Amino acid sequence: MTSTTGPRLALDGLRGSKGLVVSGFAVLLVSVACEFAGPLLIRDYVDRATGGHADAGALFSTATWYLAVAVVGILASLAMGYFAAQSGWRVADRLRVRLLRHVLGGRVLDLESRPPGEVLETVEGNADIIGKSIAEAGFRMIGNLLMVAGMIAIIFAVVPAAGLGVTLLVVLVAFVLVKLTHRSIGLWKTARAMKAELFGFIGDGLAARDDLLPLSASRWPGTRARGSLENLLVAERKAYVGGRAFWPLTQLFFAVSLGIGFAVGLNMLGVQQISIGGLTLIYLYVDRVRGPLEELSAQVDQMQRLFAALGVAANVLSTPSLHQETTTSAPSLLPAGGARGVAFTDVTFSYDDGPPALRNVTFDVPSGEVLGVVGRTGSGKTTMVNLLCGLASPDEGRVTLDGVDVHELAPHELARHVVVLSQRSHLFTATVRDNITLFDDALPDSVLWTTLGDLGIEQWVRSLPEGLGTVVGTGGQTVSAGQAQLIVGARALVRPSGLLIIDEGTSRLDEETSRRWSALVERARTDRTVIMIAHRLETLRYADSLLVLAQGQVLDRIGRAEVPSYLDTQSARSWMDDLVEPMRGA
Repeated sequence: MTSTTGPRLALDGLRGSKGLVVSGFAVLLVSVACEFAGPLLIRDYVDRATGGHADAGALFSTATWYLAVAVVGILASLAMGYFAAQSGWRVADRLRVRLLRHVLGGRVLDLESRPPGEVLETVEGNADIIGKSIAEAGFRMIGNLLMVAGMIAIIFAVVPAAGLGVTLLVVLVAFVLVKLTHRSIGLWKTARAMKAELFGFIGDGLAARDDLLPLSASRWPGTRARGSLENLLVAERKAYVGGRAFWPLTQLFFAVSLGIGFAVGLNMLGVQQISIGGLTLIYLYVDRVRGPLEELSAQVDQMQRLFAALGVAANVLSTPSLHQETTTSAPSLLPAGGARGVAFTDVTFSYDDGPPALRNVTFDVPSGEVLGVVGRTGSGKTTMVNLLCGLASPDEGRVTLDGVDVHELAPHELARHVVVLSQRSHLFTATVRDNITLFDDALPDSVLWTTLGDLGIEQWVRSLPEGLGTVVGTGGQTVSAGQAQLIVGARALVRPSGLLIIDEGTSRLDEETSRRWSALVERARTDRTVIMIAHRLETLRYADSLLVLAQGQVLDRIGRAEVPSYLDTQSARSWMDDLVEPMRGA
């Protein structure tokens, strides 16, 4: 993963909106040109009016031109605001997608170690700041800088002495501004980190409400959040004050520049080296400089937040990600349809610098067969699933589907061939249909009803108030645990796939529903390979073989002919009960 920087991120986003950016800069130049032209027309008007031979027609023509230039400048400014807003939000939306893909494509444990609220703030909070800053201040700040530079250049051309003095002031102000900006960006980065941590804690507090209420600790998250908010207020106040410290400098700059301009201009007027219109021109340009500088004092604060957010986003994108973005046009390495053969060859894997979670694991699953996997907690079952899904890379060895290394497959292709039913699968606050199809309208209801019928829950879904259109709550809070897991099971089975992985998928099903599930798995094997990680021994009776894991190694491989007797014998059952640690009474 190549490193990136905040400015490069902004440029990459703007390249995707070249038309809007070019149009925005075009109208920006028109707006700045109108600002330059206004004082020049006023100088001509004043010189004609005070020259002793004023021509009413010429004065009217000059005034008309001034009015036309003012109207064009206003229209250009409005157009610039539109193009700036469009550019800003397109940059923000692209960054949202990029950050989300990167975060979700990271290592599973790295992602799970962060609260959802913190991840959301990292993605949405930073993208929102970047979009607003570009939309509200980005183009306008560039315009203000052009106006300041252009007007100083004109003053320098008309009155070199005044231009030199103002230029020296600008250099001094710019030096101080850079120092203030560097300090404030660091303060804003600290505030952004604190805000992400706060949002993460709030998310955790909401998720834990069912545990906190019985313990009479429901007020604790609020108390903790209040303390975090107080610390965040202090951090943001320091950053804000640091950013707004530029405003007094702009006032001082204007006062000194006006003094220099008038002193030099009046002296030149006294020796008739400048006209009254020229003196008016100096005043107007110095006054016009004040407006952009005052805007800059506010825009600098926004830009500091922008660069802080870009810096945070760049740091996130510079961390390694297991799946880099790929195009869906990449050639497919596996043919469409059919069950997939699975093979682990001398696979060793460790999390960070810890001991190996898997050590020299070798086994294969022929296409169309069902493999049951058992082992006590920490034996490596979940690690095996992560490797099969491409969510982790082996330190040594290979994991293959039909002989193709999993990490040679693009993420979108791997997702077409491997479907996982996890014990922690999530239900969205959406309809039953959307939870099964994952918001894919292309899947017809007939396919959904067939799958629900195979799972034995068709009548239950039809009895719901809106049938497939009934909304279930976040995490399935409005349905039972078993019903929620069957809905997720339908999600896993409604699409064809070459490999179905069931990770403790029946742990929350009652005995009758679990039998239906097992029968469905038996029928599913006709066109896919199935790997089942199960607590309940009876669900493994349909397995062609059993893989026993212990301490990250393959302890035993039980063949099809031996599976029933292996499960039925009292010694095996007693040993397996201890091995897989079933939840009795569930």
